[in-house]
Amino acid sequence: MAQSTKQQDLDALAAKIAADDVCAELRAQATQLVFGAGNPDAGIVFIGEAPGKSEDLEGIPFVGRAGQFLNEMLQTIGMKREDIYITNIVKYRPPNNRDPEPEEKEACNEWLINELKIIAPKLIVFLG
Repeated sequence: MAQSTKQQDLDALAAKIAADDVCAELRAQATQLVFGAGNPDAGIVFIGEAPGKSEDLEGIPFVGRAGQFLNEMLQTIGMKREDIYITNIVKYRPPNNRDPEPEEKEACNEWLINELKIIAPKLIVFLG
């Protein structure tokens, strides 16, 4: 049997989050799941709190203004988005871009930990 790649494992995890209806209340009000993106073999993972409006529409973390700023900051240190992996604690946009509630973060915690286990980064950077 062929060994799965990190990307296959991440894709399976994203599918499981959707299938298990994680954070059902948030999911009901969001456009789509915003799972992590980037290089699954990256040594650095950036973690934000929750997707915003742009992320909800595109299904990719950090594509709005904060993402543009992050891209500029990465460029100043000679890196690109393709060099890192980026995700959020909460996988669905909270209504009106409000901060996620503690219980919403807790509900997504297991999935974030599983995501990090797959990537096995050397460095985790929390954004906020």
